[in-house]
Formats: sequence, C-alpha cells, structure tokens
Amino acid sequence: MSVALATDRRGVLAAVAGLSLFFWGLSIWLMGAMHHAPGLWPVFAMWAAMMGGMMLPPEAPAVLRAPRPAAFMLAYLAPWMLFSLGAAALQVRLTDAGWMGIHSGVLENRALAGALLIAAGALQFSPLKRSCREGPQLGGGLRAGALSVASCGVLMLVPFATGVMNSWPMAALTALLVLERIAPRAWLVSSASGALLAAGGVWLAV
Repeated sequence: MSVALATDRRGVLAAVAGLSLFFWGLSIWLMGAMHHAPGLWPVFAMWAAMMGGMMLPPEAPAVLRAPRPAAFMLAYLAPWMLFSLGAAALQVRLTDAGWMGIHSGVLENRALAGALLIAAGALQFSPLKRSCREGPQLGGGLRAGALSVASCGVLMLVPFATGVMNSWPMAALTALLVLERIAPRAWLVSSASGALLAAGGVWLAV
C-alpha cells in the first residue's frame, strides 16, 4: 500500500511539474511571438500560460492532498484564468494609452510602477497573505484558487513594473511563492520579499 501511495504521489508531482513546464514554454513562446501591439486574446493567452506556469508549483502540496488531483488543478486555475483576462485587458488598455511599452510591457510612469511595487510589498505582510501561505484548510480547488488570487493577485501584477515580456522576474516570483509554502519560517520569506518590493517601489517613485 505504501509503495502504491508513493508511486501515486510521484505521478501527481510529475503531472504538476510537466504541466507547469508546458505553460512556461508556451508563455515564453507567446512573448517572443508578440512583435507588435497585440490584441486582447493573444495577450490573454500569454497571461493564462504565465499564471499556469507560475501558480501550479506552489500549489503542489495541496494537489497531493486532493482526492482528485486533476479536478483540483482545473478548479484551482479557473480563478486565475479570470485574473488573466483582467490583466490582459489592463495591459492592452495601458499600451493603447501609451502608458506601457509595446515590446517591453513596462509601465512608462515610474511613480505608478513604484506604487504597484509598494502595494505588492504591503500585501506580503497582510493576514490574507498568511492565510494563503498556510494553504486552504477546507474546500476544493476553486476555493484555493480564489484565495490565491485574493492574496497574490497584486503580486502577479509586479511584471507591469519589471516587464511583462521578461521571464526572469516571473521565475523569481514563482520561486518566492514556492519558498513561502515549503520554508520552515515562511513568514520571514514573505516579510523579506515585502520589504524588498516596498523599497524598490519607493526607489522607482522617488
């Protein structure tokens, strides 16, 4: 029984890793394919792939606990797809207004970019962030996804300040989210990252 359970766990982890790598590869390909100001749906596809690649790895422990891992992952990603649609619409609107670089996906207004980083940093200290860091105690993937969006949504908008078309900040955010779930003193990780984000926001704004 224990051998079968261990095999099942390895299979679930392999599925999470494989799906995450697929989303990462797709998002990087979509970034490279956008050589001009794209429309809403191509940008949405890019954001949806980014969120899939970034948000599945931190949720691996919850997926392992789920009775039906595949259903949990699909339900968990549903709120993030809605978030991706909103982020894509915002990016297109900002680009059309001349507030965001077409090729870089960076906010041209440094004060606005700084305010975004400060807001993301402040949220790292909030009780809502602590609830997400500890993981949902009850409920399925949809509840976990909604809580994740509520606590990490502003953090996922940090690429507006660092460059939506730059995959390195996204890799750093993914590593941060994973550390917040597995580090023995996860609150220190959240606090340190919040302080760094806020300091970076002040630097940009000033």
